[in-house]
Amino acid sequence: MGKTNSSAPFYEREYGYAKETNQYFPLLEITIGSNKSRKIILALADTGCTSCIHFCKSYIEKEGLVLGKKINKEPIPVSVADGHIINADLYETTCEIDGNRQKIIVSVIDPEKFFEEEETKIETVEPLIGRGVLDNFDVMFKGKKKRILLFHSK
Repeated sequence: MGKTNSSAPFYEREYGYAKETNQYFPLLEITIGSNKSRKIILALADTGCTSCIHFCKSYIEKEGLVLGKKINKEPIPVSVADGHIINADLYETTCEIDGNRQKIIVSVIDPEKFFEEEETKIETVEPLIGRGVLDNFDVMFKGKKKRILLFHSK
């Protein structure tokens, strides 16, 4: 990722460990939701194709998240990393990482509502935090040390 513009990260976290797959993942602790019902969650850092933050509808329901104002009337087709096109609803909300707060648009995908009829059954995925948020910072992955660091860009 190259050199950062500040000498010390404002955020550093050890990767999360998934026992089921025996793998480590770069998870960020973020605060998400409307002003009255903000909640701290873990989201997988995706500096690839994820535009902002994707949630699975079942995760929203399980965690009881209140994201804020829904901004679409009809479901919007979104492409997910495995190539499927799934219907989603978009919400305007806030995201905070270690005191750095910003308004964002998040998509809530419903794996049971593929844009085209599919036979594949997806239960849920962890929240993905993508470039719409991470592009505001310099991001460093320390693979051998299993850590993710965020720096303020200048």
